[in-house]
Order: sequence, then C-alpha cells, then structure tokens
Amino acid sequence: MEQRFTLRPVYGDSFVGRKEMLGELLREASDPGSSIGFCLHGRRRIGKTSILKEFEYELSKKKGIVVAYLSFYDLADLSLKTFLGQLSSIILEAFRRKGVIPLEYTIGVLMDSPREVVDSALSKIKLSAGLSEELRFFLEFKKNPEDHTEAVRRAFDLGEKLARSAGVKFILILDEFPEILKVENGLQIVKMFRTMHENHQNTLIVISGSEKKTLEIVALGAASPFYKQLVPKKVLPFSFEETAEFLKRYGLKLPEESIKKLYELTEGVPFYLQFIGRSVSITRDIDAAVKEFISQEGNLFFSEEFERLSEKEGVIARAMAKGAKTPTGISKGSGEPVTSVSSYLTGLQEKGVVKKVEKATYVLADSLFSLWLKERYS
Repeated sequence: MEQRFTLRPVYGDSFVGRKEMLGELLREASDPGSSIGFCLHGRRRIGKTSILKEFEYELSKKKGIVVAYLSFYDLADLSLKTFLGQLSSIILEAFRRKGVIPLEYTIGVLMDSPREVVDSALSKIKLSAGLSEELRFFLEFKKNPEDHTEAVRRAFDLGEKLARSAGVKFILILDEFPEILKVENGLQIVKMFRTMHENHQNTLIVISGSEKKTLEIVALGAASPFYKQLVPKKVLPFSFEETAEFLKRYGLKLPEESIKKLYELTEGVPFYLQFIGRSVSITRDIDAAVKEFISQEGNLFFSEEFERLSEKEGVIARAMAKGAKTPTGISKGSGEPVTSVSSYLTGLQEKGVVKKVEKATYVLADSLFSLWLKERYS
C-alpha cells in the first residue's frame, strides 16, 4: 500500500526497515521470562521515535502484554508534578485499554473529575485494597499536595504492581529519557527508579536518547544508574537498500542514479527523506528540493540546534561548514587556538554535532546542517 509523506513518527504500514533491531526488541519483550531492557541512542531525526512507536504498535496486539509510551518532549513542562502526573496517567491508561482496569472513563477524564465521580468509578471495579488505594492516589494526584518522594516511588512501582496482580508483562517506553535530568532532582529520581526496577519481575523498560553526554549520565556511562542494566542499541541511518525501499513504499519512483544522489544528500536520515522526498515527488528535481529545504525549512529545523551551541562552538561549526576538517585548519578558519579547538571538538562530539572520520580529521555529523550553516554564514 502506497503511503503519504509525513514529518511525524510512523508505524504500521508506514514503517520501513530496522528489521533486525525491531525483531530483537520484540523477541525480548514477548518472552515472559525476559526482563532485558534496551537503550536506543542515535542522532536527532534518525528515527528512534518511529522505532519505539512501531515497537509499541506491535506489542499492543499481543495478549498478556501491556505497553505504555511516554515522550519527554510531549510534557507541557518539566516540573516534577507534571512528569509524575503524566507518567502515572499513561501507565493507568495502558492497563485500562487492555481491560486490566475496567473503567468506563479514560484516566485523563477521571483525573479531572470531582471526587464523587472517582468514587463511583472505583466502586464498580474489583481490585485489591492496596491497588484500589494506589489507583485513587493517582486519580486524585492533580488535586492534592503530595510528598514527591512518595509519589516518585509509587509512580515507578505502579506498572509493576498492576502487572503482577493481572499476571501480565508490562513494557514501559520512555522516549528521550535523559530529559528527566531537567526535572527537579532528576538524577536522584533516576537512581531511585533504577533501585526499584532491580526488584521488578514483570516490567521491562526501553529508553531512548539523542545526546551522548546526558545518555552517559543516566545509562551508558560506567557511573550511571542504569549502566549494564540496559542493552545499548545505536540507531543508524537507513542503508541504501532501506532508502530505496522507503522511496518505493512512498510511491517515489526514481532511477537508481537519482536514488543514490538522494541517499548521499540525506545520508539515509528518515526525516530528511520524508521532507525532501515530498518535494521531489512534486518537482522531480532533487537539487531544487534540497535547495528549498536548506533556504526555507532549514531555518526552522537548524536554528534551534545551532542556538544550543555555545558562542565558541558556533564559531568552530561555521569554520567546519566552510570546509575546515583538521584542528589546524579549523583554528585558521575560526581564529581560535589549536588547543582550544581540540577541546571544543570533544564537546561537539559529545553533543552529536561533530564526528571523527579518521585520525585528526573531523566533519559535521549532519551534511544538511553543514550546508545550511555554509549558506547562512557565507
């Protein structure tokens, strides 16, 4: 079935490629005896969210599994109360949809309802006294002042308790999980989560993140709370074969030379293939589509990314966009001492902006970002 180009994460018939990674995730998640979790990492726009959405979609069709998905980018703010309220809401709603908690209203509606409505809803379901109390605690979470430490403990234990009671497996997906460090006492919350998760028998967690430095703090670094607790899986761009499959799925019939050109320009990044592929499907002109993307949409997508850099990092990035690749060349192009350039390159690599391609040779990790910088600051 031919799909439409979209800038949103995709799943189902719109999902292309990633067969090996997705297969491994689904095998572990579907095994009742496995509690192995995963940490998906990779640059922005590489398709991590689509993998997680497809993972959620496939699991939702399986019996004996309850799956809940939370993106930290979807939170209205990064206050502790907002995070806990949203986390508990998506967990309870996942169990409600699966029929484990047979409530007639959605969790979101009940959280905003008067006490008498909550009382009436709870009176109609059969749960243990302990689980009923947990359910009431979170349904009234928005209305009452609470002990945040107790609320954190309860929220991270909620899915496990419900899964254990129902005899099901619970999968918790936390997209862009390192953003939790921006929540009040974020690192302490992660440590508490890890300590509690060690005792969970029915819960498997899958997280994702884009920025290397923050991922190392929460999961990948030797001193991180989840070190060696989650299997790291790096999400790479599409291969040429996956790019060709993608274009075919979306109805863009091009000669092989054009596919190769589009693959080289986008480096197989799904987001760029979606955006530029849509223009190519209309104009049939790859160069014009890329130029339009850089000159128009590039300001929207890349300005924020550039503004996240420090002033000196920005100077380094602009020099690299103009062709400088070695510390000496970057020093000449930026006016910064070579010793300082080396330090900035390390920081830019941690942010995923720069990659080392060979000894003492560096390039911007995103070729379209590089083109945008070159055009904007030429």
